[in-house]
Amino acid sequence: MAFTPVTQDVGSDMSPLYLGPVVSLAILALGLCIARVYTRVTRVKVLYIDDWLIIVGTFLSTVNVLLGCTAVGYGWGHTITTFTPEKRTIVLKLQFAVQTTWIFTLALVRCSVGCSLLRFGQEKWWRAVLYGLIGLQCCMSASWVIIQFGQCKPISYNWEMVADIQCWNLNAIIDWGWASSAIYVTMDLILALFPTKFIRSLTRSPSEKILISCLMALGLLATIICGLKMTTFGSFGKGDPMQGTIRPSMYAKIEEQIGIIASCLPALKGPVESLLKKYGILNEHMLTRPSFVDTVPMGSLPKEHDQRSSGEISAPHLDKDDIRIDSVSVKPGSASSEPHLEKTTSRKEGWHMA
Repeated sequence: MAFTPVTQDVGSDMSPLYLGPVVSLAILALGLCIARVYTRVTRVKVLYIDDWLIIVGTFLSTVNVLLGCTAVGYGWGHTITTFTPEKRTIVLKLQFAVQTTWIFTLALVRCSVGCSLLRFGQEKWWRAVLYGLIGLQCCMSASWVIIQFGQCKPISYNWEMVADIQCWNLNAIIDWGWASSAIYVTMDLILALFPTKFIRSLTRSPSEKILISCLMALGLLATIICGLKMTTFGSFGKGDPMQGTIRPSMYAKIEEQIGIIASCLPALKGPVESLLKKYGILNEHMLTRPSFVDTVPMGSLPKEHDQRSSGEISAPHLDKDDIRIDSVSVKPGSASSEPHLEKTTSRKEGWHMA
């Protein structure tokens, strides 16, 4: 793809802007994914489809980081004037591979989040919205794969100078980038705020409310990063291709990595609670109660009489005239033993003890 040349500092290096956050988040995301799989296998003993999606997504994300680091090793982030033709071709090929793997990784991460949310609701509208988001994500990713491989013919123009090329209108691709990013922002907002419906139906402890708030904040952070990525669209195809692609690549990668982290954290709720209890940070009474348990003070509950001391039998309210006792048989026993009543049956007109 052609870039408009601009004046650059020959000694400048922008690769730390990419390596710092991307490598740090890659280590965190990979560790959380491994912990998620270990927790599923040891506790639930089964991996669901969302687990498999995030496993493949994390694997591709790690490959993507390694490709980016390799490109940096060949000079990505320096000015293009410092490159030999051979190194320039290698770096542009690696950039093409980074972009391609990112498209598939982002799709797998969002589909994994959607599949996870499917288990929390059976309503038709709930499942219809999530299936719609998953399908929309697949279509969006497919469109970018088509653009990636079809925008220029021959495809080798993406990494080397060739003659007789045919490329699509660059402005149309930029416009689609704006439109798709707006759709991605909307999808991130929906996926981040959608669990509030499920959360409101449960009685949550303060510690879990903090955890849930952090998870929702991660989803909103991914939305913010996507918005920051949109600010780089104005310089798309302009400037130095070795330095001008660092910032948008960083934003795109961080958006994907935050998605992996947010997807893996809920599965680690149990181990985190166990660890906090072990060190006394979390007490038993702070843990989640089932949604059907109300927070009613014990003092406000009506007192019940002890049936064993009063001899009263709990039964539906009946008038005195409705009860007829034909006979009561008592088994012989020690004087200290309580009378033993035989089988009790009922008739339509009252109680009959035989």
